[in-house]
Amino acid sequence: MKPKRSAKPSDDRRYFKEVRFRQIRALFEIARHGTFAAASRSLGMATPSVWRQVRALEDDYGVQLVTAKGHDVRLTEDGERLLDLAAPLVEGFDSLKKVFHDQHGKAERHLRMAAPATVLNSSLRHVIARYRRTHPQVRLSLIDAPSRIAWQLLEAEKADLAIVGTPQGVTLPTRFEATPLVRYPFEVVCVASHPFAQIKAPKLRDIVKQPLILAGENSSSRMQFDHLVAKAGLGDQVNVIMTAGNVTSILNYVALGMGVAVLSRPATEALPVPADVKAHFIHRDVSASLGHDQVVLLHPKGRHELAHVRAFREMVVKGLRADTPRKVAL
Repeated sequence: MKPKRSAKPSDDRRYFKEVRFRQIRALFEIARHGTFAAASRSLGMATPSVWRQVRALEDDYGVQLVTAKGHDVRLTEDGERLLDLAAPLVEGFDSLKKVFHDQHGKAERHLRMAAPATVLNSSLRHVIARYRRTHPQVRLSLIDAPSRIAWQLLEAEKADLAIVGTPQGVTLPTRFEATPLVRYPFEVVCVASHPFAQIKAPKLRDIVKQPLILAGENSSSRMQFDHLVAKAGLGDQVNVIMTAGNVTSILNYVALGMGVAVLSRPATEALPVPADVKAHFIHRDVSASLGHDQVVLLHPKGRHELAHVRAFREMVVKGLRADTPRKVAL
């Protein structure tokens, strides 16, 4: 006897496709939030339901996708690989409605862009001014945030674009598309009277022996410095006397002769420092030891991009590559 066929096979197929997408979205939200509880709140589901979605996905693919330690959940290598393939699908689906309404003139045109102060005060400000003139209907929100916070805002969908430094030893989330813009050499800044000024070609070992005035731990310069110092096994020799959230504070205390700073070149050029103070600064290129601050524009992979966001992104790519002095091609 032949098995009885379902009366509505097309409904069954639609149902299982929907469930599969829910499973992928559960993995996506776990990667974003790092816990089952936070992912469940984002999805509006009970925590056990999110857990079952991921376990069903693991059964289907025959691999372990997540590991849990206490409340924290991390993706395995296979989980990261699957997420890298699936993220554009989720981003594309999520952005469909917004793009559809935008094309019908039903959505407010709003652009949120996150970047560090040194980027906002560089040639980007001229690009922003041009964009305001050519797109007066767009509500523009600029968010001053260090690199790590800027890409976290993008990941949390609190920004549409981010322009950040990409330090060595730090991997950006795979759901981002990174467009290289420019890169700047790192340099050490001190006053002419400081003993460090006598060292013409400082090495990393010379730098860590100095009293250091550094940017915050979420900045690209600090992340790169910390990574390279740890890699060289010099972490126990570092003497950080001040951590500052903005470059103006750093340079003001450098001007007092209290220590030396590690900064990228635009950071020392873009911010206002009294001319009489600036004249006494000594700059030493330390890119041989600390490399470069590589600046990229980030946007989510696979997302259907709104026209006004795409226009801004294209202006940034063209403007920063063309207008930034002393650039070095990536």
